[in-house]
Amino acid sequence: MKNWTKEKTVKQLLSSSPIDSLDAELLIANILAKTREFIVSHPELVVGFFDRLKYYRAVSKRKNNTPIAYLLGYKEFYGLDFIVNKNTLVPRPETELLVEEALKHITNADVLIDIGTGSGCIPISILKNTKNNINTVAVDISQSAINVARKNAKKHGVNIEFLRGSLLTPIKKEILLGKKVVITANLPYLTESQYNNEMSIRKEPKDALVAEKKGLALYMELVDQIKDIDSKIIAIFEIDPSQESLLKSYIKHKLGIEDIKTVEDLAGHTRLVIFG
Repeated sequence: MKNWTKEKTVKQLLSSSPIDSLDAELLIANILAKTREFIVSHPELVVGFFDRLKYYRAVSKRKNNTPIAYLLGYKEFYGLDFIVNKNTLVPRPETELLVEEALKHITNADVLIDIGTGSGCIPISILKNTKNNINTVAVDISQSAINVARKNAKKHGVNIEFLRGSLLTPIKKEILLGKKVVITANLPYLTESQYNNEMSIRKEPKDALVAEKKGLALYMELVDQIKDIDSKIIAIFEIDPSQESLLKSYIKHKLGIEDIKTVEDLAGHTRLVIFG
C-alpha cells in the first residue's frame, strides 16, 4: 500500500502504464473530468489517491480486453458522442458508411426504421444530419439496449419511437402501407468461429454479434419479413465482406430483385448491401 499512498503525477502514471498510452490518457482524463489535451499538457498534475484507485481498476479491466468505450461510458460516432455500456455494441467507424448511404435515400422517404438499434447511434446520427422530419422507429430485442438508446436520443434532442422485439415484428404493417420506407440494419453477422478468434470483442454482448447460417440468419429472416410489406422499401444492410454473394443470392431468390448495390469500406471490402 505504500506505493499507492505516495503522491503520483500524471506523467508518472503514464510512464508506468501497462496499456496503450492513448487509452491511459483517456482514462485519466475521464476520471479527473478533464480533456485529454489538458492531461497531456499538464504532466505535473498530481492525481489523488482515490482517483488513482479508479485508474488502476480501469487499467486492469482494459488489460482484460474491456473496450475503452465501456470504461469511458461513451463513444464518438459520426461526430457525436454516444452513451455506451455492456448492453450495447461499441459503434464502429465502418458503420458510418451506413449513415452516409441512408442520408442519400431519406430525402423523400416517409419512415425510417433502424433494426437492431443498440445504442441508437445510426438513427440518431441520420436525424441529426437531415432536414427531413422523418417518422423514425428503432427496434431492438434487448430492453437494456433500448434504455441506452432512449438516453442517447434525449441527449441529442431527436424524436424516435423505440420498440422492443425481433426485427420488424413489433411494427404494425398497416402503419407502413403505401409509405416510402428506408430500413437500416446492422444486425449480428459474425460466425461463431469469427467471434471465438477475436479476443477484442469478447466483452461485448455476444447476441449482438453472432448469428447462425454463416452469420446471415437474421438478415435472411428480415428479408422474409420485407417480402410481406406492401410498401416502397429501400434496405441498407451492413455485412461481413465474405457474405456478399450469399446474401445477394438470397435477396434475388426471395424478392426477385436484380439491382442490388454494394458499398465498399476504406479497405476496399464490401461493407453494405443496398436494395429496394
